[in-house]
Amino acid sequence: MQRPIIIQSFHASPWPKVIEVAVESVASWAKTRNYRYILFGDEVMDLLPDEFTVKCSNRLPMMIDLARLLVIRQLFEEGAEQVIWFDADVLIFSPQHFDVDLTPEQVVGREIWVSKTKAGSWKAYKHVHNAVLSFRRTSPILDFLIFATERIGKQLNAPASPQLVGPKLFSHIHNLVNLNVWEEAGMLSPGVMSNIINKGGPALDCHLRKQTRPALAANLCYSLVSKKIDDIFVDEDFLLDAANELLKRFYKSGLTPM
Repeated sequence: MQRPIIIQSFHASPWPKVIEVAVESVASWAKTRNYRYILFGDEVMDLLPDEFTVKCSNRLPMMIDLARLLVIRQLFEEGAEQVIWFDADVLIFSPQHFDVDLTPEQVVGREIWVSKTKAGSWKAYKHVHNAVLSFRRTSPILDFLIFATERIGKQLNAPASPQLVGPKLFSHIHNLVNLNVWEEAGMLSPGVMSNIINKGGPALDCHLRKQTRPALAANLCYSLVSKKIDDIFVDEDFLLDAANELLKRFYKSGLTPM
C-alpha cells in the first residue's frame, strides 16, 4: 500500500515560535512513520479561482479552507492515494500513540470547544473540524466539498463567520451523513489551554468529560492571537506556553478522558 502524504502550509517566514514547534511536531511524526511530508507556502493560494479570491480577499481562513482541498485534489491528480492535511497550528503532543487509520475514505478532526456561559460556568460543545483532514483518492466527498466551498464563497455579500466553510460546513455535513472522525486529533479553547498551563481547572475538566478517547494532537487556534476569549487574552506567548506544557505533561498518554 502506498504511504500517505502529509501536507501543511504556512505563509513566508519569519514564523512565530509556536508555529515552528507545531510544524516540527507534525514533520517529525511523519518522518518516524516513513510518510512523505510536504510543506507548502503561499503558493497554495495560486490554486484559488479568481472569483473566489475576489469575494474572499479579506477572509483568509476561508481562502485557506478551499486551498487545502484544492491542493489535496492536485496531489491525487499526480498519483497520490491518500493525503492528510494538518493546519500549521496543530501540535502532535503524544506522537508515539498518534496513529493513522489508513482505511477510511475520509476523516475529520474532533472539535470540543469549551467556553463560559452567562452564569460563569463552563460548557463544552462537540463538533468536528477541518484542521486535520484525511482523504483517500476514492473519497466521493472531496469534489462535493470543493463545489460547496466555492459556491458559498461566491455568494457572499456580507460579513461571514471565519469558520463558515471550515468547521461550520463540516459539522453540518457530519450531522447529516456521520463522517469518520479522528477523535485523537482535537482542538483546545483558550480556557482549556489556560488550565493546562496552570496545571488544571474547571475548563479542562469540562473538556475531558466530553472526550471519548484521549486527545493526542490539538489545533491551538493561532487565528485567535490578539483576541480576548472568555476573559483570556490570547497572544503568541500564551499559545507557546500551552504547547510546551502539552509536550511536557501529556507526551506519554495524551489528554485522557476522566
